[in-house]
Amino acid sequence: MKNNSLNVCPEEYKGSKFGYPFYSTGWVLTNCINVKPLSSVISVLINTIAYPKEDEKHIRNVIKGINDTYPLVQVYVATRSDDIIEMAKEYENIDVVKVDDTNAAKVWNMLKAKASTPYVLVARDVVHFSWFTQIERQIRVVSQIPTVKVAGGAFRNISGHWKAGCVQTKLLNYVLEYQEGYFHSQNACMFCDFLQGPFLTKTDLFKLDESLPNEVVFEDWFLRIRKDGHQVMTCPDAMYFTLDYFSYTKSTKKDVWTPLAKKWGINRVLLPQGIKFSFSCDDIGVSCKATHELLPICCLEEYAHLLTVLQKFCDERNISFELDSGSILGGVKFDGLLPYDADGDLIMMSTQIEIFSKDETKQYFRNKGISVYGYKPPIFNEKMGKLVNGFTYMGFRGFYIEVWGMWNTTNWLHLPPELRNFASFTKANIRGNWINTACNPALYVRGRYGREILKHAQSWIKQGLGSGWGEYKAGTFKPCNKPKHHSCLDNLPADGNIPFFVD
Repeated sequence: MKNNSLNVCPEEYKGSKFGYPFYSTGWVLTNCINVKPLSSVISVLINTIAYPKEDEKHIRNVIKGINDTYPLVQVYVATRSDDIIEMAKEYENIDVVKVDDTNAAKVWNMLKAKASTPYVLVARDVVHFSWFTQIERQIRVVSQIPTVKVAGGAFRNISGHWKAGCVQTKLLNYVLEYQEGYFHSQNACMFCDFLQGPFLTKTDLFKLDESLPNEVVFEDWFLRIRKDGHQVMTCPDAMYFTLDYFSYTKSTKKDVWTPLAKKWGINRVLLPQGIKFSFSCDDIGVSCKATHELLPICCLEEYAHLLTVLQKFCDERNISFELDSGSILGGVKFDGLLPYDADGDLIMMSTQIEIFSKDETKQYFRNKGISVYGYKPPIFNEKMGKLVNGFTYMGFRGFYIEVWGMWNTTNWLHLPPELRNFASFTKANIRGNWINTACNPALYVRGRYGREILKHAQSWIKQGLGSGWGEYKAGTFKPCNKPKHHSCLDNLPADGNIPFFVD
């Protein structure tokens, strides 16, 4: 067989009896000619700055194992240890760089810059090396499947605990969720989103973000790889010997994840074993200004906070208010704000809205992180013989709620007489808080919005309607302005509420 384009020779299965009884063999490389020298295909990168000093002794085993298995492959090692530098002088294919920098990403990037091969093996946390690694197996995967740009293997630690290391990630609606396992496979390799162990990849793709904590630089890199449409695989029959120096801190320290959450605009990180980190709007530095796509979860939480503060304020002063328009619809469909709404809507008795013109009221809400502004007084309608209208804004982080003065509310108008009291007003569950709403909220929104109110439609602005009184077309979402972003509404169905819920 003659093929100059081959990075490695093909493999052939010799049958179930060939490797009997221990099956260390079974698949063998074919005798192909003119295959590229492995040293021209791949280099090995080893970064030991995270290794505790007592574990640096393992690097001798790693370097010896690589040299015994792949004696011509170039290895680049970064270390703080003079002993490792001295030991590496025994091997011609080992290039050791002494570093004092503790920024893991910067050191990995420096090692990558030294490599001249099309692929690099990112041998993170390795403590031993043997023929079990099967570099050829992983090169074959990325060479033969065009969409696959990263391939890894299983790993075991010094005490013998083995893992396939294949993890799925789901980044949707401001939530990043990790789940160990796989949905699909090919050639006995698993399709993954994130690999927990060492891996090889195309050299020009490997660049870590040096601004992030050491513990999450690979999480960020794999997110970028998947966002760019590349696929990742692990072949669990290829096995590495590793220790994970960052697993504990990643599982227990929220501050390790905060910079990653800020970079990707994430409000929740869900790890295996039920570990959850929540990030506020302050943590990730987001605005709540409406984009007509999904609002950050923290904004929905702050909306619920505003309504809870308002409910308490009004209850203490016997002020009548209700959710209105789209805010009623949000309570009916989502137990909260419509997660893609442009603003919030409330009504209040015109005879009582004047309280929002007072400085002490504005200060009360300001102390709770809520702004009150744009007040307009009600007017006396001579024909009706009563005060009507009036208006004010309430807002937080660029999101605003319109509060309109009305001559009455549905609870005073339509509830049975014996229930027309503040304690008996109909209340909607807004993210666990009971907030005054229309006396029959679903009847109200069916009358207000017409057909198919339980299907979803973006705001009248996004739909190109002349005003909020236009006829909404429910059941589809407009294309996203930032395709592939996790806040895009078209990632979710335009009917039903369960896919939108986040704890």
